[in-house]
Amino acid sequence: MYAVSPHRAGAAALAALPIVVACSSGSTAIPAPVPVATTTLLSRLGVDTVAVEQFTRTATHMEGTLVTRFPVTRVTRYAVDLGANGAPTRANLTLRDGAGATVPGGLQSLSVRYGRDSAVFVGHRSASDTTQSFAVRGPVQPSIPSSYGLWELELARMSLLGRDSVEFALVPLDLDVQAPTRQAVRVIGRDSVRIFANGGPFYVRHDGRGGIVAADGMRTGTKVLVARVDSLDLAALARAWAQRELSGAFNGPASTRDTVEATIGSAHLWIDYGRPALRGRDVWVNGVLGDTLWRTGANAATQLRSDVDLVVGGATVPAGTYTLWTAATPSGYRLVINRQAGNDYDAKQDLVRVPLRESSVQAPVERFTIGVEPQPGGPMLTLTWGTKRLSVPVAPK
Repeated sequence: MYAVSPHRAGAAALAALPIVVACSSGSTAIPAPVPVATTTLLSRLGVDTVAVEQFTRTATHMEGTLVTRFPVTRVTRYAVDLGANGAPTRANLTLRDGAGATVPGGLQSLSVRYGRDSAVFVGHRSASDTTQSFAVRGPVQPSIPSSYGLWELELARMSLLGRDSVEFALVPLDLDVQAPTRQAVRVIGRDSVRIFANGGPFYVRHDGRGGIVAADGMRTGTKVLVARVDSLDLAALARAWAQRELSGAFNGPASTRDTVEATIGSAHLWIDYGRPALRGRDVWVNGVLGDTLWRTGANAATQLRSDVDLVVGGATVPAGTYTLWTAATPSGYRLVINRQAGNDYDAKQDLVRVPLRESSVQAPVERFTIGVEPQPGGPMLTLTWGTKRLSVPVAPK
C-alpha cells in the first residue's frame, strides 16, 4: 500500500472514537460553523489506505479533491456553492484517472443545479452530453462515494437550522441515480453525530465547530475508518497509486464478486457472493468484522439457489433461492438461511438456522471463500477466511 502517516491528533481521535456514544439532550450540540483551513481526511480499510480527500469550506462555498483506488485509481474534484441558509445551490464535479487523463467513455464532468424542489443534472462524456432531473423533498445533501468531507455541509446545515436530528435528501453526483435517498443525521454527544450510510451507522466525531476529525464505519457495509491527517500531495499520491496498479503491486479491489457452482447427487447448487480481503484485519472479532449478524460476504447479500430440496445441517431447505447470513451467538456460529432475496435482513423471513462447525486452517486465506467440498462423511458447505473455517453438511433430500 502507499504509506501515509496520520497526524497524531487525528490518529488519537480515531482510536478514541466510541462505537456507542451517549445521547445528547435537547438542542443541537453543533456550534455555529466557521470557515476552516484546508482539511485532509484519510480512509482506511484494515491496513490499506483506500481514499484521501482534501477540501476547504467557507459559509458559501466548498471545494475538494478526492483520490480513490478501488477498483482503480480515480481523481474526483468537486465544488459546491451554498445559499445564505447553508443549502446547496449548485455542485460541479470532474473525474480523471490517476495520471490526470480523462476516462475513456466515462463521465468527464457533471454539474447539478438545486432548486426548491428539484435537482437538474448536466453530464459531459466524450461522445455526448446528458441532461436529466428529478424531484427532491427536504434538505439537500450532495454526495460522492468515499467522500466524508461533504458531511461537514450536513453538520453546518443542522447548526443553522438549530436542530439535532435531520433527515437529508441525499443527491449523489452521478448520472445513474434517478431519485434521492434519505440520510438520517443525529447529534449524539457534544462533539459526536451518527450518520446512517452504507447500510448502517457511521459514528462521526467533530472538532466542536463542525469540522470532521474522525469517523468509524465498522458497523456499515464499508468497514472503513476515517481520520483527519496532515496535508498530503494528492497529485503525487494518485500517480503513485496508478503506477502501482500497472505493476500489479496492489492486492486487488476491496471486494470481488464470485460464484460457486456444484453438483451434489441430483442437486445443482449456485452461490453468488462478495469476497472481501483481510487487509491486515482480525476479522473474527465480535462476530465477523464486528457484526453479530453478517451477510456472509461483502456488498450485496450472498445468495444460494438449488433446483431440488436440500438437507443443510439436518434441516430441510426446499428448492429455490435464498440469502445466507452468518450469526455469531454465545454457543457458536450459525448459518441463517433466509427467504428474502434483497440485501436487508428480516428475521421473520428466516427459514432455518443451523450450527456451523468451526476449525482452523494452517495458511491464512486472504479473501473470503465459499466452497462445496467433498468430505469422508459427505459434502460440506464451507466458509473460509483468515485462519478459520466454518462448515455445515449439505446434501439433496
